[in-house]
Amino acid sequence: MAISFTKPIVLTKNWLTHLKPLRFSAILLFCGLLISLPALATSPGLDFPSDQAKVTHSEALMGTRVDFTVYSEDKVAAHAAIEAAIAEIQRLTHLVSEWVPDSEISKINRAAGKRAVVVSKEVYRLIDEAVKVSTITQGKFDITFAGAGKLWDFRQRIIPPPERVAAARQYIDYRQIALNPKNRSVLLQKEGMKVGLGGIAKGYAIDRSAQILTQHGFVDFAVNAGGDLYVSSGASQKPWRIGLQAPRDRQALLAILPVANVAIATSGDYERFFIQDGKRYHHILDPATGYPAEACQSVTIVAQRAYLADALATGIFVLGPHAGMPLIEALPDVEALIVGHDGAITLSSGLTAKLAKTHPGG
Repeated sequence: MAISFTKPIVLTKNWLTHLKPLRFSAILLFCGLLISLPALATSPGLDFPSDQAKVTHSEALMGTRVDFTVYSEDKVAAHAAIEAAIAEIQRLTHLVSEWVPDSEISKINRAAGKRAVVVSKEVYRLIDEAVKVSTITQGKFDITFAGAGKLWDFRQRIIPPPERVAAARQYIDYRQIALNPKNRSVLLQKEGMKVGLGGIAKGYAIDRSAQILTQHGFVDFAVNAGGDLYVSSGASQKPWRIGLQAPRDRQALLAILPVANVAIATSGDYERFFIQDGKRYHHILDPATGYPAEACQSVTIVAQRAYLADALATGIFVLGPHAGMPLIEALPDVEALIVGHDGAITLSSGLTAKLAKTHPGG
């Protein structure tokens, strides 16, 4: 059973001003951070191991900043593993970006309504997984939204004309994606349709980076791509402590999650937005309307794989807490923290239990 709070659990401390350089990120990453949370009393937990050297590197990839953190005394090997992960993300970008003319996604889009396109196993699986998430979220996560999304320019603060939004909506329908597993072909059944994997590919890139770091023999590491991340501590299960940013206060935390060997993704209305005539317009659009979704301020998903957390965060954000949390409760190994449009917080039962175990007496 999910638990709800009528007011946000907000943590404000003067020392949090050092978080300002990370204002672009929806999730702020900490190692062994121990502070008190209102309504969730904190008791000392396991700090993340600090007896090894901390190797870090940041790189601009997939339209965001990707931060790599590896704990190891072998700094040369750690940097080599990070470089291999960076190369893998660059390969994936060329494979799935709709902005790369010869990517497999661009080929699918150009062939819309005309012919099926045979794709790699990787791209086929990503599209297949995206369609599955679309199905369980009732179309609130939909990769065919790519064309309509380009109508909005949040940098220039431009609201597209209603007639253009209405015209674009006719091409949004994940059910019009025909997948043939026998030859791994993809057909967009209506000419003019477009798919974009932005809502799932970043998570997949995080997953692949984590796999590469593991293959290189590293256990204690984190990969953080613009606030979506995977944290690992191997068999020790020693927790990383993840601070979740408050949607309406960039120097406050909603909660601190002690987690290990999981992915976390957040969708929020506070990263790319503008306010016009007192109304907030942000980049998370409802496929049914073509306009920004209004049910949530933020959604954080904890899952075994970053691609799933990434896609679900968007879908649940659009669904809202009342329809979204029952879906989360029905999914295995998936947890959520949802901040509704009014600031009320809803925690999934598994996340509630984790916080209660970590912070007994609350």
